[in-house]
Amino acid sequence: MRNLVRTLATGSAAVALTLVVAGCGESGSVGDAAGGDKDGKKDTGSGAISIATAQGEVKLEKPATKVVALEWTYTEELIALGVTPAGNADNKQYETWITAKGAKLPSGVTDVGNRNEPSLEKIRALKPDLIVIDNDRSKSNLKQLQDIAPVLSFTYTTQPQLDTMKKNFTELAKAVGKTNEAGEVIKRIDTAAADLKGRLEKAGKAGTTYTIGQGFTANGTASVRMLNNDAIAAQVLNLAGLKNGWTDKGDTWGMTTVGVEGLTAAPKGATFLYVAATNDNPFTGVFAKNPVWKNLDFVKNDRVNPLDPGTWLFGGPLSALHVLDETGKALKV
Repeated sequence: MRNLVRTLATGSAAVALTLVVAGCGESGSVGDAAGGDKDGKKDTGSGAISIATAQGEVKLEKPATKVVALEWTYTEELIALGVTPAGNADNKQYETWITAKGAKLPSGVTDVGNRNEPSLEKIRALKPDLIVIDNDRSKSNLKQLQDIAPVLSFTYTTQPQLDTMKKNFTELAKAVGKTNEAGEVIKRIDTAAADLKGRLEKAGKAGTTYTIGQGFTANGTASVRMLNNDAIAAQVLNLAGLKNGWTDKGDTWGMTTVGVEGLTAAPKGATFLYVAATNDNPFTGVFAKNPVWKNLDFVKNDRVNPLDPGTWLFGGPLSALHVLDETGKALKV
């Protein structure tokens, strides 16, 4: 079950999951090589660079300049730093599910295959000087990847997830000589959250109770992945003073997968925020005719608010900014 949830959480098309996933690329040129600052100057540093990873300390002689990312979060983070990855897993799916401002995949990035089973041959042919992976997903081929280049392996779900994302992002930035840029990007999250909080207060909507979920269809069954406060998306929204009404314990991602009946656990008065793909939206599709759905408090009181289908709820700093931006639009502030 954990493997299925993990696959769904990361957007695999293999289970017909049309789910979702952010915008700071403008702070630096997306085409810059790793190790250059916003003005195109090379930041070579001095001595070895030490990076903390889930597999222990990794040392690099100098900032990496040719990076392959095998997880969308880290591809997004490289782009946020102004670094164009040499290779990325699942280009098409990345472009579908991650549409946050500044997170667009630059042209010329080599698709190295599926994130679960990337092509080692394609990766090796790129001659990378760094590979970035998800620790859980890539344990099976870690040694083979390490034979190609140094590997940074990060765990996403360590609590609190928002702090973990920031930490991993900062470590990745060290590896590509972009520490200053990382700090600037991270500050934007707090700034955006404070701005949204202020707009909510001005509109008389401070402390609005919400629930947030991701709708999808798998194996012919429509489901919703509801997020509690262990999920990064909820932690980001809570920065803006919003209050998550979904309290189910969930899994390590902070997710509970339910059917339409499960949505009855949402508290009365809560606003329902959701993400669903345009061509697979249970909320406007199969649920819309269901009497249970029609009788839900947030449905009867017109508090159902779709977010952009490309709002990636399990991403990096650009996705965090996108969650805040889309929520502001949904709440009309």
